Amino acid sequence: MAHSLQLCTSISQSLDPSFGLPTDVTFQIVTSGNEVKAHKYVLALASPVFKKQFFGDAKETKELIPVPETTEESFKTMIDYTYGKEIDWKKMTIEELFNVANMAKKYLIDTLMKKIQKVSEEVHITEENVVTVAATAEGFDQFQDISDTLVLHCAKFLKSVLKTQDQFVKYAAKHANTEMTQTALSLISKFPEVSPAEDKCGTCACGKDCRRGKFVLSTVQIVVGDRVLINDQGKWQDALQRTCRRGLVTGKTNDKNVIIVQFDDGSRAGCYVVHLEVPVFLHDSC
Repeated sequence: MAHSLQLCTSISQSLDPSFGLPTDVTFQIVTSGNEVKAHKYVLALASPVFKKQFFGDAKETKELIPVPETTEESFKTMIDYTYGKEIDWKKMTIEELFNVANMAKKYLIDTLMKKIQKVSEEVHITEENVVTVAATAEGFDQFQDISDTLVLHCAKFLKSVLKTQDQFVKYAAKHANTEMTQTALSLISKFPEVSPAEDKCGTCACGKDCRRGKFVLSTVQIVVGDRVLINDQGKWQDALQRTCRRGLVTGKTNDKNVIIVQFDDGSRAGCYVVHLEVPVFLHDSC
């Protein structure tokens, strides 16, 4: 195990000139004119396309190999991945992610394609970008698995924030008669396909007992991102809590009995989990 780890570390460092292992192949990115250097053996181990190109019957003889129809950043990301280097996936735009997928497809690097699909499930989605991200993903339908994963990821997020009739109306009004109208409506049509466990109260798909409708008795029982519902049976002094029915937990405080809730009407407040020995909230998600 230690030997394998050392070998992987050596490979990831071998592109550094100070490592002392000269590169033996140079690519030129057509769109930028810049050069990218690498080692044929490392690339051949990662890609059957490179293996055939460098060691096949009709192996490449050019000293400078042109790389058309891609960006320098996506090609470098593919090279870095084959060398086992750390990649900051979170900084990539959706377009950049699909450009890397294009490299994975071109050079038949299955593990890279699977990694991109996994990353697409973790793309940061907000109410401001959810429709734009989905529309971009739909534009790359040649990568069907990644595109579908990302669109469903957007639909799952949207389903978690559109809870009231007023929210649906505002969402529809925002995207009506725009170039995003079809995508915006398509996301709603996918609601039945996502998060089926959130729509039932028996047993969740993950096998755990469903929390929906159960009292929140302490902050230990809740995490940021959970949805909560005001307990109708409580007797509240705060009119805000009586009118703001549902909300999203966005944070916790130093007070172990207080959470920060972003209510569906747009207001935000710090709220007791238990007040006068009565639970303030019910779980509104599994």
